[in-house]
Amino acid sequence: MKIILLRNTLLDIIANVNQICPKQSDLTILNFFKLEAKNDDIYVYSSDLEISYVAKLSGKIEKEGEVLIPAKQFYEIIQNFYEDTIELEEKENSLVVKGENSFSSLPGISKEEFVVIPEYRKDEYIEIDNEMFENYLTRLFSNIKTAEVIKPEFAGVYLWLDDKFLRLVATDTIRLSEVKIKKDLIITNIKNEVKILIPGKIIHEYLRIKKKPIKLKIYIEPNQITFDLENQILISKLLTIEFPDYQQVIPKDFNIIITFNRDEALKALKLNKVFLDQSKELKMKLIKDKSLAEFYTRSELLGESRNNIKVDFEKCDIENDIEFNFNFDFFNDGIKNIDSDKIFLGLNIPDEVSVKPALFKSPLEEDFIYILIPL
Repeated sequence: MKIILLRNTLLDIIANVNQICPKQSDLTILNFFKLEAKNDDIYVYSSDLEISYVAKLSGKIEKEGEVLIPAKQFYEIIQNFYEDTIELEEKENSLVVKGENSFSSLPGISKEEFVVIPEYRKDEYIEIDNEMFENYLTRLFSNIKTAEVIKPEFAGVYLWLDDKFLRLVATDTIRLSEVKIKKDLIITNIKNEVKILIPGKIIHEYLRIKKKPIKLKIYIEPNQITFDLENQILISKLLTIEFPDYQQVIPKDFNIIITFNRDEALKALKLNKVFLDQSKELKMKLIKDKSLAEFYTRSELLGESRNNIKVDFEKCDIENDIEFNFNFDFFNDGIKNIDSDKIFLGLNIPDEVSVKPALFKSPLEEDFIYILIPL
């Protein structure tokens, strides 16, 4: 194999490969990726046995062939390569990396030992604008991260496609986020209802890789999902656990409904964050006669912080002030992830039996909701 390509063309792809290849593994082969030149195209393949990554590169092929290359060392070479054009040549199971004024050589291993990259079918798919999809996944991402610690079996995104909506849901059992996308904003050839749980790991990788604005195709099979970004493909097995009927926990009625300015709340919370202790407890007092919400945090070492914002009481079934306690980070995430100038917050007064979740959303849109259980 002998190919010539631009450094910048290669760098982003090899950065993705380096992330997917395990940093420590008993299976040495997983620390390698495959570089292949055939039929006028250059391909890169890598896998950690959970996720597989395939990328197609543009370049000049002088001789077809393939070689397996240690990912970490090759990435470091390309990062520090100071010439615009790179020549890669396989010589006796080694890879020679050359420029006009530079020369490096890396050992390869037998190509027969490489892991099998799963094949995928294109029978059933969802096509969606990848910038829109990334925006929605970003809103769900904080839930996925905490689920990895609190409830690992749910650490992913639940995809539910019916005749009206594509829903994306993530929960860590303390909070839940739902994105609801109207079906006319996507293209799909899937006729039946689909309910699948996408592993958080492929979501991590999808959000991390650099991509141009295009239409993303998501191929869905009984046990596998594939994200197709034209020249970059991610493949993963689906999670097999049954996702709970989450709609049962979304509150429909409230004792208290307030609306407030999103930016004012985030500014107040930014100051409160300075005075957080290890419990990360935020106290929110609603003062009805003054139309205020008071945010309070306290640290034994630093002191305390009280910050008020104006709120409109759309509904209030109480006469006196009332206080709710929340995890600060989770409360802040709920406000931050809503793309709206105003925030709707629905609350219910706790009783002796249970604490009911609060609901955050835009007052005008139903495309994103965030529910959070008070402490």
